[in-house]
Amino acid sequence: MTASTSKYVIGNWKLNPASLNEAKALAAAVKAALADQTQVKLGCAPGFLHLPEVAAVLGDCAIWVGAQDISASTGATGAFTGDVSAAQIVDAGARFVILGHSERRQYQGEDNPVLAKKIQQAIAADLVVILCVGETESQYKSGETLSVLEEQLSVLDGLGVPRSQLIIAYEPVWAIGTGLTPTVDEVVAVHRHIRATLADKELPEVCVLYGGSVNADNAAAFAEAPEVAGALVGGASLKADAFAQIVAAFAS
Repeated sequence: MTASTSKYVIGNWKLNPASLNEAKALAAAVKAALADQTQVKLGCAPGFLHLPEVAAVLGDCAIWVGAQDISASTGATGAFTGDVSAAQIVDAGARFVILGHSERRQYQGEDNPVLAKKIQQAIAADLVVILCVGETESQYKSGETLSVLEEQLSVLDGLGVPRSQLIIAYEPVWAIGTGLTPTVDEVVAVHRHIRATLADKELPEVCVLYGGSVNADNAAAFAEAPEVAGALVGGASLKADAFAQIVAAFAS
């Protein structure tokens, strides 16, 4: 599985929806709404239990299915209660994995050493890694955004991650699920810095997505910026029509 320089819109379903039937219905609705879309690469990341069934619904179309996390443990199997390995999600139909999301960092205490192990497992399983980075509100207000992102991106040092298996998602923590968003100019400046930082790591031309309260109303403004290679969408990805509007913004 490889990433490209195309535009991407990826739906992170998080802990939604409540039932398998609802997940299958959402996948079917997304598929119906976007069946003819060819200009943007699409993905949906359901929960672990729903992943195989969602993959079955989307299996005959171009929409990627991915996971929201994987185990940091080495190997496809082992005595790791509650873990799900990279090999297992690939077997279930996943083509990518979201790693480093701020909710994982905040609630599960994930840090760079843990993430480095997860990235290595994902790359070995031929998954595309969508690595999330972003600053908190206090860090934003104190002007620490760029230094925080540099520290988070340092997780890639020494891992030998192929450019073709890496996408970065910039998600300012203070914008996730709050309805608040940075200005387009702020996002553009951050994306330029991320790409420069990656170029210094011999990872040029990696796609950088924006995430954080992306919706049908503001997607067009972000899509107009060439530095924004797409969107990682949370709540709005749970409604097929809203998700399709975001996709349309990046396709135009």
